[in-house]
Amino acid sequence: MTVKLNHFQISDPVLAGKSDVTLVTSLSQLMVPVMDQVGARRSAAQSRSQDKMARVLHATAAILDESGAEAVTTTTVAARAEVSIGWLYNFFDDRQALLEEIVASGLMQLDHRLEEVGFSLAGPDWRSTVRAGIQTIIEFFDASPGFRSLWFSADFSGRMLQANRMHDDALAAYLATSVTATRPDAPAVPLDVVAQIFIGMLDKGLDLAYRNDSAGDNVILAEMTRASIDYLGCFLP
Repeated sequence: MTVKLNHFQISDPVLAGKSDVTLVTSLSQLMVPVMDQVGARRSAAQSRSQDKMARVLHATAAILDESGAEAVTTTTVAARAEVSIGWLYNFFDDRQALLEEIVASGLMQLDHRLEEVGFSLAGPDWRSTVRAGIQTIIEFFDASPGFRSLWFSADFSGRMLQANRMHDDALAAYLATSVTATRPDAPAVPLDVVAQIFIGMLDKGLDLAYRNDSAGDNVILAEMTRASIDYLGCFLP
């Protein structure tokens, strides 16, 4: 087993704020600092433990999708995943840690997919890569009902919310540094602020689209895509 570094107790806040954002050059690395602070207290190193961990996360996501966050307990997850409660407690402090791991691992999966489509604000074809990135985010929400259910639950608060904000800040910082050119008539707004507003538009659009429709409101998603790209067009050539 590989112990996670800098793992905090559940009562400790996740370090958040712009001053805590570490610039990375790879989208797939955005969640690495966050993963050390939330979720499982250690990573599964052996193949048998990795298989059990995958079953635990799958079981947690399935329960979230079927019955909501309130139905997730260490007992129900262990039974669903067919692992002993003792094994589960070797990795997770409590149900909160299970929910945190769903958020953190889900965002890490999303980042890998965004990297695959080249999500950035670089070059003359930035509109195409941004559109591909937004579509990837939508597809992730569609394919992740457990993550989506948790995102809209009352349990999505505290350290989970802070971890999500850290991810948003890191993604915005990554996008801001990817810009290779700006319009000569662009408003005098720092690029990090532009990227933060862009990410905020996506967050709110997803909230509106999926809050009352598990399939996602296509009209809202289309408007989110159009409006956010048009906003970036005020700054990028």
